[in-house]
Amino acid sequence: MTNKLQTRGEQKAATGTGTSATKHKSSTLAQGGDSDVQIQIPAKKRSKDSDTQEKRKRATQSSHKSRRGRLEMLPELNLDVLFHILSFMHPMDLLNLARTTKAFRQLLMRKSSAFVWKTALSRVEGLPDCPPDLNEPQYAYLAFYPHCHVSAMTCLIQHLFSFCRSTVEIMSRYFLKSSDSCADKFAGKQYTRFVDVEQLEALANEYKEIPQDRRDEFLADRRIQVRAINEHASKCEAWHEDLVQARKDELGKAKLARAESIFTRLKNLGYTSELDYFGTNLIEDAHRSIFNSTKALTDQEWVRVRCQFVRTMDKYRIRRLETTVYNPRRKLLVELYNAYVQQPAPPGATVDLLPDVVDLAGFAAFDAIIKLPEETEVNAETFKPAFEQIRTLVQEWRADVDAQLAALVVIPGDSSTVAEDDFSTGKLELAERLKLASAVFKDRLHHLVVSIDLLDTLIFNRRYSDFGATSVLSGRPWSLMDERGRYPLVEFFTGAAHVVRACGMDPRTATVEDMDKRTIRLGCNYCPSNTQKMNWRTAVSLHVYSP
Repeated sequence: MTNKLQTRGEQKAATGTGTSATKHKSSTLAQGGDSDVQIQIPAKKRSKDSDTQEKRKRATQSSHKSRRGRLEMLPELNLDVLFHILSFMHPMDLLNLARTTKAFRQLLMRKSSAFVWKTALSRVEGLPDCPPDLNEPQYAYLAFYPHCHVSAMTCLIQHLFSFCRSTVEIMSRYFLKSSDSCADKFAGKQYTRFVDVEQLEALANEYKEIPQDRRDEFLADRRIQVRAINEHASKCEAWHEDLVQARKDELGKAKLARAESIFTRLKNLGYTSELDYFGTNLIEDAHRSIFNSTKALTDQEWVRVRCQFVRTMDKYRIRRLETTVYNPRRKLLVELYNAYVQQPAPPGATVDLLPDVVDLAGFAAFDAIIKLPEETEVNAETFKPAFEQIRTLVQEWRADVDAQLAALVVIPGDSSTVAEDDFSTGKLELAERLKLASAVFKDRLHHLVVSIDLLDTLIFNRRYSDFGATSVLSGRPWSLMDERGRYPLVEFFTGAAHVVRACGMDPRTATVEDMDKRTIRLGCNYCPSNTQKMNWRTAVSLHVYSP
């Protein structure tokens, strides 16, 4: 049995072509006798990325073909029709059109087409006539194209509008380096302007070639030309200033119309009172980027920015209500509460200290009355149901305050005698913890206070001013944290527990009354002379300063 392998090159030779006639590779393998089996190996599949790139390429080519030639036949129109169309274009558009194709450039830059430029320039309101030293395309380029025009001018002094400092000499005394009298006659010490260096050099060369007896006449003619150019330039500058001012007025009107549209929509949302109270400047400052746009406000854009304005206006609504509605009601509450505390305590009162008025205003019953709708009239009779609940409300407030303070009381353990876990006060009621002699607290100034003192100390009722309740109630509600909630104002003083233990008492159970019954005297181990004896209260006060 012989094996015969037909290669790809042999297949090409057999078919008589230099390339494959099929999309599959093939090889022939002889297996016994005269039977030949042809095995076709499929070609590598084309990736999707390559197909996508080819589709994009074909789409781009087709789009280019569709755009090609749209204006190509325009110059071949009837000239009367074409010139009539071109006469309605802006001079800047004529310049851009002349730069699109050679045909348009040849057509528009002919002298015979000057009437098209003149017509286009005459349609510009207030624009001075074209000066004699410039043709119409040059004048249109000078007046409307945002480019440096100094090097392209044919006059001596800068004619109009923008200039580039890199292409000009600032001092016309450029000629003072030369001994020629033209510098002294034409420039002078007081003459300082922007000039075109190339034209100035050309003027100097022309001046040198003129005979001596005609130089004064030459300079006089030049001065007349410069004077005419300056007069025309002044007119152009005035026109340009009017144009800029008109554009500013137009943009200002567009911004004003946009702002009015925004404020009208806000009023439709119910924010008329806020706009009347605060005005519009604060709203504009908060959304400056939206108000600076000169586009007309559309419904689609309003849907996109509406949430931003609603959040802002809700904040101003709260401020307005706090100032104009809630604060007068709080003032009334202060007067009513002052009259209430001056009355004798009701029979069976269980609270030894009433809260401050700022805490009272935060109670749910009083806060609900204060924040009634602004159209609701609030008077002394309105607060009467809340004052009837004041005993229950104060008891709940005092229980909450005691719970916060009691949660800080954690007696430290004595590892030499008992395990630290055995000294936990968790089994005691929260109210019972505050009766312990160890329930002493230390503020940020290392002042020692007990729980009853913490109810009325000023560090928990710090006074500051703002637009809200505290500006009327002169403080803020009682809290263990500072006004921003960053850190606690007091911490539990563990030194008191050590003093109680030194007196032979258990700090977990010893109360203030138990410690006062003890007659033991203590000494200071850190004092230079350990001769002073003190009771347990003095020892606790001294312990706060011990290392």
